[in-house]
Amino acid sequence: MEQKRTSNREVFSVVRDLLLEGSNVTAKVKGQSMLPFFRSGSIVTLRPIREEDFKRLGVVFADTGRNFVIHRIIEVDEQSVTLLGDGNIYGTERMARNKVYGVIDCSAVHLFFARIWLWMRPVRRFPLAIFRRVTPK
Repeated sequence: MEQKRTSNREVFSVVRDLLLEGSNVTAKVKGQSMLPFFRSGSIVTLRPIREEDFKRLGVVFADTGRNFVIHRIIEVDEQSVTLLGDGNIYGTERMARNKVYGVIDCSAVHLFFARIWLWMRPVRRFPLAIFRRVTPK
């Protein structure tokens, strides 16, 4: 059987379209931008975003204009959201709310630890260094 390579942008465009149609989508996380909460290889379920999902600490699927990301909301206002990957120290993405297509429902425990992790942002490079060494890419 012949294999065909498809760019991430093409694949995630299909994910975006499915979410816009109202479908849930199961996806495998790739990369370390959401460590320590989601490791590369983690399976997540995205559901279409609703207005009440636009809140701080939510984990969303969005189009930054350059690529699609699954990152955490760190700031939200009437027109836009600011995202940051849990595995990132810098490098926020700010975009219009209409560029956010899906959300991952997280437990209260997850959100509790995410709040602590966000608060640790000035010093989290140290635990991140350990997580990156012990976690497969």
